[in-house]
Amino acid sequence: MGSAQADPVDDFVTSSMAAQKIPAVVIGIVKDGKLVRKQAYGKIDLELDVDAKPDDIYEIGSITKQFTAFATLLLAEQKKLSLNDSVDKYIDNCPEIWKPITIRHLLYQISGLPDYAFVPGLGIVGEFTKDQFLTTMAALPLDFKPGVTWAYSNTNYALLGWVIEKASGIPYPRFVEENIFKPAGMTQTFFGDNATIRPRRAHGYMNNQGEIIRAIAGAGSIASDGSINSTVEDMAKWDALLHEHRLLSAESYALMWSPAKLNSGRQRPYGTGWFLGDPSLPDYVGHGGNSSGYSAGFARYTKDGLSVIMLSNLYPVSGEQFCRTIAELLEPSLRAKIPEEKPDPQKERTQKIKAAVLTFAEGKQDSNCLEEEVLAPMRTQRAAMSPVWQTVRKLTELKFAGETKQGKDTLLTYRLLTPDRNFTAYILWSDHSKIAQMTLKADPPKA
Repeated sequence: MGSAQADPVDDFVTSSMAAQKIPAVVIGIVKDGKLVRKQAYGKIDLELDVDAKPDDIYEIGSITKQFTAFATLLLAEQKKLSLNDSVDKYIDNCPEIWKPITIRHLLYQISGLPDYAFVPGLGIVGEFTKDQFLTTMAALPLDFKPGVTWAYSNTNYALLGWVIEKASGIPYPRFVEENIFKPAGMTQTFFGDNATIRPRRAHGYMNNQGEIIRAIAGAGSIASDGSINSTVEDMAKWDALLHEHRLLSAESYALMWSPAKLNSGRQRPYGTGWFLGDPSLPDYVGHGGNSSGYSAGFARYTKDGLSVIMLSNLYPVSGEQFCRTIAELLEPSLRAKIPEEKPDPQKERTQKIKAAVLTFAEGKQDSNCLEEEVLAPMRTQRAAMSPVWQTVRKLTELKFAGETKQGKDTLLTYRLLTPDRNFTAYILWSDHSKIAQMTLKADPPKA
């Protein structure tokens, strides 16, 4: 591990592991569909002092969602389902309030279904039956009407697993194994199974307020939102399949990496199981994964043909950002350029936007300055558990850096300054003088 010459990727990985107390990390670097580097760091078992190896097995968490979405698109091409079908067609005893929800809403995370991960009696590692899941979730109101806005919810991909089973006529794991893993050559990839002995499967750990403890073993009761286990080698095979645009048509690949479209006509930077790039990096797609004891990341730069994979045995770690940092070390041109400040043509507008940003950052649901598609996600349990953008509450200055029209709205670029960290902010300002969307890109940490 390491070499005589300075290696910025090595330096970043080892320093991040030390700072976050990550027991083990495996990275994979792929160029034009070919795995050009795989490297392991640390220990996959702290009690037995077992060194990590490049082909060790880790859970990939929510990166599972892109396989579920891919399987759904395969079935759509086989005419076994339509993305415009109601979930009612595939979910027996479907609740009345779910009937307006389509498969497309599920794929793009715009259904309004609350996240079962935060529901007592269910949860990501909970043990429950399908009937118990449906009965519990059916009793809850939607977070918002389908298509109103975007909000990440594991429930969307839980339901997609059952949609796939009904449409294909076989269990969800078997469909994915036969139609994706096998054609891709992913021989070391499987769905969560804690009972089977799997050689070189990393033990999972949790960071409990700075103390590293063993994670509670539990594959959970849902396979389709986050239960895949894999290796860097197999994930590189998945990347190669995507790089070559195999198995699906060009139209389906375009759908996979197209932004979610809301009822208002506005968009959100999420495809079918993929986060999309911000305006400074339009050719990026990626996703992170977190599960009990594991974190993973997958970052793809389609124009540059560069992908980075990261697997680790600690929860929580921001795997996607970990991969993006490695990519930027390898290709400095991928680093978002900090926009130059420009003379502000509407200083009064900027003051209104600054006040609206602070309102949002403080979690205040004010319809006078925030559009409904911003307000609705603030009401979800996920938002309550994870307050958004607390750093922005320290906002000191908002400096104008550009604007473009998007239909009736205006996409404004600002430099957002705080004592701790600065950001580039992309703010969609509606024709009603309200924030309709806000994306932040952090500068490197201040020294």
